[in-house]
Amino acid sequence: MKDQKTAFRYFTIMEYEKEQKWLEQQHREGWRLTDAKVCVYRFERCKPEEVVYQLDYSEDGRARREEYLQLFRDCGWEHVLDNVGYSYFRKPKSQMQGDEEIFCDMESRMDMFRRILRGRMIPLLVLFFCIFLPAIAMEILATAEGSPALNLTWLIPLGVVLALYGLVFAQLVVQYQNLKKKR
Repeated sequence: MKDQKTAFRYFTIMEYEKEQKWLEQQHREGWRLTDAKVCVYRFERCKPEEVVYQLDYSEDGRARREEYLQLFRDCGWEHVLDNVGYSYFRKPKSQMQGDEEIFCDMESRMDMFRRILRGRMIPLLVLFFCIFLPAIAMEILATAEGSPALNLTWLIPLGVVLALYGLVFAQLVVQYQNLKKKR
């Protein structure tokens, strides 16, 4: 019987709850998370058990690492790993008192959304504008100065990337607005 397995799964940055549930299901089936890199998850065989996984996105946690991890250890959470800005924690349900979550209120959940927006979405948007807008402007200027027809073939992949980015950004905004309504 294999003692390790690798799984490929893609979750958007806002699908952390879906990812948590999937990791919990893996643990119930006897697979404990040991490593993750972007979309590649590594597991080792374990005793099937009800375990809660929680993810946190915290820039402050990276800056003050030991204090951040100690806070979770004090509450009984095991730090598993860090992956693309998220810290992964787990705790056996048998050690929990009710429905424990890292985010115990709407305000702290909304803070995480704001951290994701500042840490991920805005820098990508700035990068997009700094790289592609000048290229588009140069193409338009070249056409205006008498160059042959505007070469738009490179705009197709750009449009696809921009559309996907727009969908993820819209998803973040909708989820944030839904949380604000629940407050």
